[in-house]
Amino acid sequence: MTQVSKARQITLFALFVLLLTILHSSSFLVEAGSFPPSPDNYWNAGTLPLPSNSQGNLEHCTLESNNLKTPYNEVGFNVYTPPGYASGNQTYPVIYLLHGVSGNEYNYFNGFNYNTFFSGSSGSLPGLIDSGLAEEAILVFVNGGKGSFYDDWDDSTGNGPSSSFPILSETVIMQDVIPFIDANFRTIANRNGRAIEGFSMGSRGAIKLAFSYPDQFCSTIAYAGAAFEAIPNSAGSDHPRLGDLPTEYKVSTITANNAAAIQTNGVQIRLVDGAGDGAAGQGGGIDDLTVQLNDLGIAHEYEPNLAGVTSHEWSQYHQVTGAYGLNFHFACFNAASSVLPAPIILGSGDLFTYLPLVLNPDTAPPPVAGTCN
Repeated sequence: MTQVSKARQITLFALFVLLLTILHSSSFLVEAGSFPPSPDNYWNAGTLPLPSNSQGNLEHCTLESNNLKTPYNEVGFNVYTPPGYASGNQTYPVIYLLHGVSGNEYNYFNGFNYNTFFSGSSGSLPGLIDSGLAEEAILVFVNGGKGSFYDDWDDSTGNGPSSSFPILSETVIMQDVIPFIDANFRTIANRNGRAIEGFSMGSRGAIKLAFSYPDQFCSTIAYAGAAFEAIPNSAGSDHPRLGDLPTEYKVSTITANNAAAIQTNGVQIRLVDGAGDGAAGQGGGIDDLTVQLNDLGIAHEYEPNLAGVTSHEWSQYHQVTGAYGLNFHFACFNAASSVLPAPIILGSGDLFTYLPLVLNPDTAPPPVAGTCN
């Protein structure tokens, strides 16, 4: 063997060793087999351009989650405050919007023209509010994690609580995002002024959270429900939870377990599938849920063939029925506020219904640190 060949072998071997070192570096992989492979911007997409020329205000916020692990614990979300917010001191209801499977906190805006986003004709929810065509509310565009399906994953997935990169979407929203919004904005900080809705994967999240915490949400809307019972192949071949979900994660189980509380709290429910949306209902979605709700005697609205929706796009749903959806939420807010609770007595049944999410300052987690800009 020539000296040149030996040198080439040594060089190739050194490169191979270097490659293995890089691949096993914690800066490139959180842990073997984990999802997603690059977690740097999983919870926070960063500061990106947003539609402007609003009568209200649209800003990007971040918080440091007490439930995730550094350095991947910064969570991003966008917050719209209506035109009257800056000049007054009143409190406002809040509507949380949950994105689809590949989305983040900017997912909603991608379906609209930024130049006309805040016009009433755009169909965007901020546009309807900004132009005076709907009542004023704060809107929060959440980053719930790509492919999370708005669950807290267990350790069998490789991204459970014991991992270095846990996917805890439910906990992040309920224990980090909502308390941050209530602490930093003038909100009606209880279920009388809190709604949640979502698209596709986000519709699963909206239904799951509203049904799991019926004392925290007045109303919920699910557009193009997906993965209520199983994670479909469209989530990606590398998704660790493909196929039939464990019983405790199924929306049918969550619905059955919380049926009485859903009815007692009077959660208002709206389910919508587009007439031309072939992806709607994937993985056991809205069709199955409405049957179960009927069997349980839980009142809800169901629109299975919404005309004007020709593809699986969030913007189309809001262009066609977004104004109706806002009125749906406000009907719940207005009905709840028209029947004021009796003065709260500690230990009474009304305590958990009408007080904010975090009740006991002695046992509550520390305030969530974050900024908006």
